[in-house]
Amino acid sequence: MTELEKREQKEVTTTSAEQLTDAKNSYKPDVDIFYGEDKLFIAMDIPGVKKGDVNIEVDENNTLIIKAKTSFKEPEGALYKQFGIGNYYRAFTLSDEFDKDKISGNLENGVLEITIPKKEEAKPKKIEIKV
Repeated sequence: MTELEKREQKEVTTTSAEQLTDAKNSYKPDVDIFYGEDKLFIAMDIPGVKKGDVNIEVDENNTLIIKAKTSFKEPEGALYKQFGIGNYYRAFTLSDEFDKDKISGNLENGVLEITIPKKEEAKPKKIEIKV
């Protein structure tokens, strides 16, 4: 077995911008991330999660951590299954240009929307030219 083959068999625990701390019964939900002039917007699919079962925090390393607990109970006798039932976890490293004290979130119809505004000093400034 070559060294490359050995590495492929190891469990992946980190990537450059995202880290997963506990993979046990947790799933990595799909996300769409939009970067605008004044904010970062994240839309995340977390079906089966109620509003009170989502935790969004930013740690001391500027890592945005999203944890969600599903309340969906799988019925017996499934004929076809495309996804597993479990909790959700995602984490992203934020740059210093974002205001972590003004992060807001909204959960509706299984989609979590997170808005992270830029700090005022990081927003583009229009400079007026006098004639």
